[in-house]
Amino acid sequence: MKLHPEQRKIILSPARFKAIRAGRKGGKTALEVENICHKATASIKKLGLLKTDFATGRKVLYIAPTQEQARKIVWEYLKNRLQGVARSNEQRLEMRVPNEDNEFTTIYIGGYENRENYRGLTDVIHITFDEVDTLKNFFLSWIDIFRPMFLDTGGSADFIGTPKKENPNLRRVEKDFKEMGLDFEAFHFTSKDNPYLPVTELDAMLKEYEGNMESYRQEVLAEHIDNQGALFHYDALVDVFSNTIVKNNEKYLIIDVAEDGSDKVKFSFWEGLEEYRRETFERLNTEGIISKAREFAAQERIPFSHIAVDAIGVGAGVASSSMLDGIIGFKGSYSPIKTDIDIVRLPNVSYTRDAPLISDYKNLRCQCIFELSKLVNNHKIASKVTGEDKEKVIEELSHYQDASKGDGKQFATPKEDIKIAIGRSPDDSDTWQMRMYFVIMAKMLPEQSEERSKVVLSQKEQFETNQFNFKSESNK
Repeated sequence: MKLHPEQRKIILSPARFKAIRAGRKGGKTALEVENICHKATASIKKLGLLKTDFATGRKVLYIAPTQEQARKIVWEYLKNRLQGVARSNEQRLEMRVPNEDNEFTTIYIGGYENRENYRGLTDVIHITFDEVDTLKNFFLSWIDIFRPMFLDTGGSADFIGTPKKENPNLRRVEKDFKEMGLDFEAFHFTSKDNPYLPVTELDAMLKEYEGNMESYRQEVLAEHIDNQGALFHYDALVDVFSNTIVKNNEKYLIIDVAEDGSDKVKFSFWEGLEEYRRETFERLNTEGIISKAREFAAQERIPFSHIAVDAIGVGAGVASSSMLDGIIGFKGSYSPIKTDIDIVRLPNVSYTRDAPLISDYKNLRCQCIFELSKLVNNHKIASKVTGEDKEKVIEELSHYQDASKGDGKQFATPKEDIKIAIGRSPDDSDTWQMRMYFVIMAKMLPEQSEERSKVVLSQKEQFETNQFNFKSESNK
């Protein structure tokens, strides 16, 4: 293969893990086919592998978003490239090729939707992930399924694609790579960097995209484009898990029962605006949650008035328990809390006690989400959680948009829409949203203590009314 200069930089790099962001027809797929062939046929010594004895034979994986896409993108390309060398299985999309160690390597071509089938696969020496920005739950799958494959082989991985603003996995990979040493490197080149593309076509595309330069920048120049409607800035969202903030000593406990049918209960512990601990339990009933809440409150010295529980389903019984007197029963459907002063109707700036309060949110849930986005985007919130908890929170919050409808009330993306977008219920970030209840309540001025009490009392009365109506309906 005759490499253009940008492709040559990638090949010459000694990094094990490479992020390759390129414009359409920039040459990223052609380069990966050559790279896959090299990984499959080169000797162990040339590849610098840790393992020398491959009982089941070396394996190289190419993962596209779907099995059908994998077939269309590289299968025929690979068959032509390895014609007369490889033995191909059309049904399984597998190729067996000889390598320089007089053994065989199997190339697997597959779809990301079948990723669970790769769990526990041994002797993997390389993986190429194509169109990374279309892969849902990517970082969870990378951590749980694919990265452990290299523990004994010392294998490599390439993350390639053209960026998408709705699911910026490549952007996250590049950001992470900057802090991860010499084994990690990111590359970027455009469609225009491919000297084998006709200049006339590139010029024609530029003219055709004049009315939509954002698409041109994304598809041809391979630039990361911010999703203008996104409530959370993606880089700021990732930074939450490395932020250092000034925090007070007040502690809070947020309890959420998952809505995805798993009956998982999450206990989120906060010191000021830093989440310092998270515990997850399965199959806890009402009594079990109450018991854990009392236990954690005693251990961490958290007052009941600083504990909030999602008061739906099992959580309703927790919120109404006399054993947790003072706990906050949170419901996103409650009316928003009025904390902002209407400067238009303010009679005199020195008389804030008599100034009418306003709320420009659809409900309490929306108010909490918008409040959370402000703290995240301004790097005023932090979390010490790692692994799956971290990845789920990032994925969930990155999908929230300002969905206001012009009625004067700020409205965030409905939870059901987020569920459809990510393929699961966004329960992990709910504890962050509920933590905002205390932030919003703290905004009320000292002279509004009476108003604060009214808010708590009103919510309690609304909750008790809902509970009474639910029990009455159940007894019919």
